[in-house]
Amino acid sequence: MPKKINLILHDTDRPIEKWHDKIKAIRNNEHKLKMLVIEKIMANPNISAKEVQETFFISPRTMYNWINQYNENGLEGLKATNPKGRGSGKGRTKVSDEVFKSLKEEMAQTPKKKWTLKMQQSYVEEQSGEKMTVQAVAYRMKKI
Repeated sequence: MPKKINLILHDTDRPIEKWHDKIKAIRNNEHKLKMLVIEKIMANPNISAKEVQETFFISPRTMYNWINQYNENGLEGLKATNPKGRGSGKGRTKVSDEVFKSLKEEMAQTPKKKWTLKMQQSYVEEQSGEKMTVQAVAYRMKKI
């Protein structure tokens, strides 16, 4: 016997017919896919987990994560937690451009000094108080 999917129906999410309008209005594809998965389960309460996974080409873990998000917080739980991307640091910078501009000025004022990436990293960390990888420093220096 296939495993039954436990979905908590939230009063604000009924009737299911109104979901089509909500789904059409959503621009974020991941959010849209999550809603389609939940809608499929709501429309077919006896559908197996395997059927849902095969229909939407998602892993069991992904499907159950989305079901848990929905069960805990309803439609709000399905919204992307970080719209800029996966990592917690994406889309925001902890170290301001001013620190990198001052580093560039310092490097220009001392042309005889060989500024290695390690030295640049140390300078940025001293000025900002934030830890940064050498790669992150090099990337930010190219942008300035």
